[in-house]
Amino acid sequence: MTRGKHAAGSAGRFYRDLAMMVIGILLVGAAVFLLLYLFVNDPDPVAGESTTTPTSVNTTITSVTSTIVTTTEPSTTSSTTSTTVPVRPPEEVRVVVLNSVGLAGAAGRKTQELADAGYQTQQAGDFDPEQDPSRIWYRDGFSAEANALLTFLPGALIESIPDPDLQQGADVVLVLGAGYTE
Repeated sequence: MTRGKHAAGSAGRFYRDLAMMVIGILLVGAAVFLLLYLFVNDPDPVAGESTTTPTSVNTTITSVTSTIVTTTEPSTTSSTTSTTVPVRPPEEVRVVVLNSVGLAGAAGRKTQELADAGYQTQQAGDFDPEQDPSRIWYRDGFSAEANALLTFLPGALIESIPDPDLQQGADVVLVLGAGYTE
């Protein structure tokens, strides 16, 4: 009986060829992963790219304006419209201060500070759970005023109010959070 050209001469030859194929696949896979790793974690950026290092900046805001820019694309020309939204004066902004850190009287003292600056203040209160860091929450249309209030609560996150039912009469809510000091 004659064997065809694909018939194995021995089982050992088959397993040797199989092992060589598996080793080859593993080597190619390792090379691909190594190249991807080097590409993603390149310590030297390509010419023209830039890297940035985060820095801490302390600023004082005396006047805040918001700029809204819109661009139209469908035609061959584009137009840009800029609108400046003025910050309301303090006497037109209703503010409430809530204490989430349990520092006795802190919300009341901050409320008095805001009242002295001309803001319409509401009764200070407590808030649970504790916030980290402090927050300045604003209702729709009061983001510029929230940014202006950052001078009274440096380091706070400024966010849209998370619950519309929270402090219904206030335009801006200051929540004293972890790390707050007087």
